[in-house]
Amino acid sequence: MTFKPYPLLTLFAAISVVILVMFGNWQWAKYEARLAAAGEEPAWTTVSGTRVPGTVRQVYTLTGADAAWRDAVLVDLGETAVFVPQTIHYSMDAPPPSALEAPQAFTARGIWHEASHRNAFSTPDDPAAGKFSAFDPAELAKTLPRDLAAKTDPRVFEPETLVRTDGASPEPVNNPFVRPELESRLTPERHFGYALTWWGLAIGLIGVYLALHHQRGRLRFRGTQNP
Repeated sequence: MTFKPYPLLTLFAAISVVILVMFGNWQWAKYEARLAAAGEEPAWTTVSGTRVPGTVRQVYTLTGADAAWRDAVLVDLGETAVFVPQTIHYSMDAPPPSALEAPQAFTARGIWHEASHRNAFSTPDDPAAGKFSAFDPAELAKTLPRDLAAKTDPRVFEPETLVRTDGASPEPVNNPFVRPELESRLTPERHFGYALTWWGLAIGLIGVYLALHHQRGRLRFRGTQNP
């Protein structure tokens, strides 16, 4: 076999193949991570405290492909306080916020999440109206009295259930943010398909590279004749 590669073409092809394989490996890692997450039980925690009147804030979010608004209320746990979502309303427009005129006892099982943050495509927050585009307790706390803001936990507590308010009557539903991997538009199978696609492109590029060199007479196998 004789092989006389084009130097620049070989360099660009090698870089492209490495990048494509890396993308395939990245999607494969996501596929494995989502499979593992789907089989794990959430790290449940139970919190108890008191809902604080006047602290209901509305947060816009996406669950799967659906837009939704959630009412979150500050729950005083004693030494700390945490914003906890209470309702979910599937709509692009915010519904009227839930009313809370007196302190109410609160106990729920759920999990702790890190805060989300606004990005370049998020709509501006409207603190005066109590509307926010990301569930970021640090931003929500800026609208609270100083003593409550100072002890607000930067994390989010996601209860196991929420009250869905966009139907004929309010009803309890599973909180999709407790198991976000089950609500994602990118299922494990999608990541598996993307990994095969990236790897397939890498293999296809190698095939085109070798075919081009063979056509130009730079790649010859034993027993082949020059045209």
